[in-house]
Amino acid sequence: MMAQKIVLFLSELREHAQEVEYRCPDGSVVTGVQTNEAPVKYLLHRHPEISEILCVVTPTAEQSAWERFQIEIAQTAPKARCTLIPFQSETDFQGEVLPQILACAESGDEIFLETTGGLRNAVMYLLLISRALSYAGVKTAGAVYSNYTQKEIEDISSLISLFDFIGGMQELTSFGNVRSLRNYYRIRTHDPQIDDLLNAVDQLWECITLCRAQQIPQRMERFNQALERAEDCLDPLMRALLPAFQKKFGNRLTTPGLIRWCVQSDMLQQALTVYKERIPIYIMSERDDILTPKPNAPAPNMAKHYVSQEEARFYEHFLKMGANMRKAYYGMEKDFVRGERKDYTVTTLEHLEELMPHSYFTTKCSPDRLRTIVMDYLYIRALRNMTNHANDQETESQKQLMDYLNQSSPNYKRLDTVKATDIRRVLHDALEHLKPM
Repeated sequence: MMAQKIVLFLSELREHAQEVEYRCPDGSVVTGVQTNEAPVKYLLHRHPEISEILCVVTPTAEQSAWERFQIEIAQTAPKARCTLIPFQSETDFQGEVLPQILACAESGDEIFLETTGGLRNAVMYLLLISRALSYAGVKTAGAVYSNYTQKEIEDISSLISLFDFIGGMQELTSFGNVRSLRNYYRIRTHDPQIDDLLNAVDQLWECITLCRAQQIPQRMERFNQALERAEDCLDPLMRALLPAFQKKFGNRLTTPGLIRWCVQSDMLQQALTVYKERIPIYIMSERDDILTPKPNAPAPNMAKHYVSQEEARFYEHFLKMGANMRKAYYGMEKDFVRGERKDYTVTTLEHLEELMPHSYFTTKCSPDRLRTIVMDYLYIRALRNMTNHANDQETESQKQLMDYLNQSSPNYKRLDTVKATDIRRVLHDALEHLKPM
C-alpha cells in the first residue's frame, strides 16, 4: 500500500523563540515556534494520510529541538510517527544518511519536502534525496517553504517539478523517451504544440524501435513540423531548451541525423537497420552530388513491391553495375574468373573509376570518396544482417566481400571479432563520409 511521508532537515530551536502565525496556500492559518513546525503542520492538515516524518537531525538540533518537535507533531497528527536520522557535519551523507532514507520508502510511496530547516546546503541534500527516491520509484508529490518575513507558507512544488522537466528533456534528447515529460505536462495547461511534439517523437521512436523503416519518412516529417510549431509553445522553459534539443541532430531531422541520434542513444541495431534501409534512398533522392541517374537510364527492376524505385536503382544499377555491363555485353548470367565465381560488387569496386563513365549515373564525387561510401554501406549492411539474424558466421559470398573490405581498411573488422565500440565508430565515420563537401 502506498505511503505518504515528509522529509526534512530539523532546525535548532533558538532560545526565546516565539510562536508565529503563518498564512497557508489554502487560506488556513498554522502556528509554529520552530522553523519546521508550521510548514509540517500545513502538510499534515492538507494530506492527512501522511504516516511518517523522516527527520535528518544534527546533534545540536537533537539536543535543542527534537523532543519539542515530536510533541507538537503528536498533538497535530497522533498517527504520524517521527523518525530520527542522525547526521553530523563529518558524516558521509551519500554513504550513510541517504541509504537510511531510501530504506524508509518503497516504490510507489510519495514524499513531501519541507525545505525551510537545516543549514544552507540542506536544500541541495533534499534535492539529492528527491532524485534518488525518484529513481527508486518514489514520487516527490510536493514541497513547501516557510517565509518568515511574509509570514506565509509557500508551496514550491512547481520549482521541484522543474527538475522532473529537466530530467524529462534529458530523456527525450538521449533516448527519445517522452514518459517523464508527459507526466510533467499532464497536470498543467494543455498546450497543443507540446502535445504534438511529444506524440511525434513517440511515434518516430516507436517506428525506429520496431525497425519499421518504411514508415520513417512520414514520421520524420511529422516530427520536423511539430518541432517547428513547438517554437511558439506556451511554456517559456520549453522554448528556451528547444535549441539545445535541436542541436542534437540539426534544425531539421534528416536520415543521417536520425541515424546519429540512434548511435548516441546506444540503439545500434536500429541505427544499422535505418542506415541499411534508408541511406540508398537518401543518396538517390537527396544527394545528387553523390549519384545522379542519367536522363536515359532505364527503369530499374521493380520485382519486389516493398522496394522503392530509388532502392531498386541503387541495388540493381549501381551496386551491380559491373555485372550488368558484362551481362549486356556477353549475355551471361555469371562472371567466372579462373573457373571461380567472383563477387560482382567487389569487381565493381575494383574498377569503379573505369566503370562509372559507362554506367547509368554521373557523380561529383572523386572515385576514392565514392568507393569509401559504397564500402561503408556494404559493411554496415553485413553488420545489420549479423545483428538482426544473430549470426556472425560468414557465407562464402560474404567472406569474399569481407576479405576485400578488411584489406581495404582495418576499420572493417571481421564479423566474428567486431565489438559495439567498432560499430559506433563505423557508423560515425560513415556519416562523416556522407557529409557534403
